[in-house]
Amino acid sequence: MTTASKLQIIQPDQATHLRPMAQLCADAFSGGQYVDQYCDNYIGNSHYDWQVSRLALDGEQVIHHWGVWGYQMRVESVQLKVAGIGAVVTHPDTRKQGVMHRAAQASFDAMLKEGYDLSILRGRHYVKMGYARAWNYVTYRLKPEELPAVELFQPYQPLKPEQVAEMDALYNRTHAGFTGSAVRPTFHNRYPEDIGVYAWFDADGGLEGYVRAFPAEDNPKVLTCLEAAGDPLQGIAILRDLFKNGDYDSLAFFTLPHAHPMLQLLRKGACIVEDRYFDITGWRVKLINLASTLRKLVPLFEARLAQSQFANWQGSLLLDAGEQKASIEVLGDQVSIGSGRDTVNSLRGGGDMARLLIGSDEAEEIIQQAGMQASGLALPLVRVLFPNLHPMMSHWDEY
Repeated sequence: MTTASKLQIIQPDQATHLRPMAQLCADAFSGGQYVDQYCDNYIGNSHYDWQVSRLALDGEQVIHHWGVWGYQMRVESVQLKVAGIGAVVTHPDTRKQGVMHRAAQASFDAMLKEGYDLSILRGRHYVKMGYARAWNYVTYRLKPEELPAVELFQPYQPLKPEQVAEMDALYNRTHAGFTGSAVRPTFHNRYPEDIGVYAWFDADGGLEGYVRAFPAEDNPKVLTCLEAAGDPLQGIAILRDLFKNGDYDSLAFFTLPHAHPMLQLLRKGACIVEDRYFDITGWRVKLINLASTLRKLVPLFEARLAQSQFANWQGSLLLDAGEQKASIEVLGDQVSIGSGRDTVNSLRGGGDMARLLIGSDEAEEIIQQAGMQASGLALPLVRVLFPNLHPMMSHWDEY
């Protein structure tokens, strides 16, 4: 057990702390192995944010790591600054002493100063910190005969590590409007065995499209497509070919956006869609700066209002998230964000307000589940301003 006088919560220094951090994570998550990989890829050469991550030290010993991977996350056509939390680990001898909560709060304070809008993580122990459900695990399952019967119209080949930058650029172009997706690059080093990308190219050697596919972790008989870009029919033809030449008995699609053209093709035919909900675990979102987030969403609000029964409406909507308040001020086709004055139209809740901002579900369901209180025209306004956007992050960018 550590003593309060010896405990320090600090900003990590890459030169001093990278290897001790990596060792602590490796001991917790991989039996002490792969320390170099933690140093060289996961932490050391990625979108890890050294400014807002936090360590707990007992004297000189690193006893806790709260890691932040900063990135830009799309909400339709706008981008939010998001703090992705990962590699949260406390030394076994100092657990259940409140160390994680102290480090997390110091990190939240730093996030606010550094201009973050939201924080997103995956895990079980964060409800008390204000993290609410962000999105579900959505898996499409098919038998091979249920795939559209299309043939390859171009040859394909495995993507090489030196071609990943071109893949990232194509991903950014084709996923520009998909909520929840990260703006790339995120991780900068990729090992050949971790890529799993099968790509096709134009006559000049430019990347035209790709699919990323692996055997499922829990069942190697299931070929799982984790990402795709380019012509969806060519992508499906590649998956058919991979299936035919492998030892598989079914196919799955995971972490593709709801509106992805490949999933739209699948929904025209026969498939099973598994939408897995979580109560206290899974992907979760926390509000860091309500006013900043709303200001970035203003172009979306103006477009949504213009196409609704509130076109040319004048008024305001108060969003009260408990510790933070802000108001959406509407004057015809112009929207601005106010400081949160009381108004007849108000929505009062807590951390689940972040779910509305990213469109994690139908507005009525979020309000009901969170026990929010709506007054005046708040409910119809919220339906218009915060539609279900089916957010989803690609497996490639998970931290």
